[in-house]
Amino acid sequence: MPYIPHTSEDTREMLSAIGAESIGELFADIPKEVLAKGDLGLPEARTEDKLEKLICRIAGKNIPLKNFNSFLGAGLYEHFTPAIVHYVASMPEFYTAYTPYQPEVSQGTLQAIYEYQTFICLLTGMDVTCASLYDGASSLAEAVLMAMRIKSRRKILISSLIHPEYKMVLNTYLKNLDAEIEEIPFSSQGRTDWEKAEINADICCVVAQRPNFLGIIEDLTAVSQKCRKADVLLVEAVNPLSLSVLKSSAELGVDIVCGDGQALGQGMNFGGPSFGFLASKKEFVRKIPGRIVGRTTDRDGRQGFVLTLQAREQHIRRNKATSNICSNQSLNTLMASVYLASLGRKGFRNVGENCLRAAYYLKQRIEEIPGVKIPFSAPFFNEFVIELEKSAEEVYDALLERGIIAGLKLAGFFPEMKNRLLLAVTETKTKEEIDSFCSNLEEVLGRI
Repeated sequence: MPYIPHTSEDTREMLSAIGAESIGELFADIPKEVLAKGDLGLPEARTEDKLEKLICRIAGKNIPLKNFNSFLGAGLYEHFTPAIVHYVASMPEFYTAYTPYQPEVSQGTLQAIYEYQTFICLLTGMDVTCASLYDGASSLAEAVLMAMRIKSRRKILISSLIHPEYKMVLNTYLKNLDAEIEEIPFSSQGRTDWEKAEINADICCVVAQRPNFLGIIEDLTAVSQKCRKADVLLVEAVNPLSLSVLKSSAELGVDIVCGDGQALGQGMNFGGPSFGFLASKKEFVRKIPGRIVGRTTDRDGRQGFVLTLQAREQHIRRNKATSNICSNQSLNTLMASVYLASLGRKGFRNVGENCLRAAYYLKQRIEEIPGVKIPFSAPFFNEFVIELEKSAEEVYDALLERGIIAGLKLAGFFPEMKNRLLLAVTETKTKEEIDSFCSNLEEVLGRI
């Protein structure tokens, strides 16, 4: 019975075994001023059935996203997840498996990671990928750290249209590493103004996002050529689902690609967990963070899976490690693998195409509404910016009262975009839901 607290006798036996007089003695190193004193004000204990009722009442205050007609995206998207994804991930041999410290007895986990790595390489066109990272923001930070190890330079050029939260995490990672980060401004078309990027031999890497935070598809062809001429690495953060319809990262000349795998069968999960991915050219494999699972044969010719490279601090001396990633998010990556395998190439492309069709249908409907304009004409994938003649705050709140989440208010990240909203559309949106949003938006604008 693992959840029953220790009895007084258990406690005495354990204290005696370790030579301590009291439990308080175990915490002697904690300063007294930070120790809790007196009554903590905890409620009385409840029986299991009464506790369940209390939790249900509290949970009942939540309003499920399904109750809204939501157009919120900005890195976290509502996609359909086939039932087989959760079915496989819930199998105890996967669900309870931990990180494979003993590879020889972790063959199932290692094979799942190997299959995941294969999928990421197929999607991005890159040669190698590591087991996985926490999320998109930390994968971007690890990609930049990897570039710094490769080039031994400290200056990084980063697009100002990288997800703002990704930039915050990157700044945190680099804060004490004597690194210099320079942002490249964006143009009136909602794209990074690559003409203003001074790419030279002092630069470690150039960092871009495709599609960028405003939903626009960045054209990285020219900047890739500049990077190659100057011996500078090109790092790309990409929405993996967009690769169902866009050119792969490898085709654009990217050196290191990273991103968040939330769109690959993860659900929204209240903002997490998800997983981050990172892939690169084979020549950089010794600098990649985390670890890589490989496939081999034993002396009897039987197939086996091994941890080929494991340069993280849990496996080798910390000063030799390329990262301190303490989890490979393997359950989440398993879900991504099952999602991609169940859809297949054609199904995966269909999801991307349905996102495109639905988003461009919304754009067409938006253009018919008085008092709304679309400030950027450049191509996008599944989200785009609209600008309102009326207060975005008031319009947003009025639509929310009608059960509609009108995307993301951009003023929180870009103060100059006071009355602009970022709308996201996925394959889950029906024509009726899009039409309902547009008719309600037009009605609200007429009343404010």
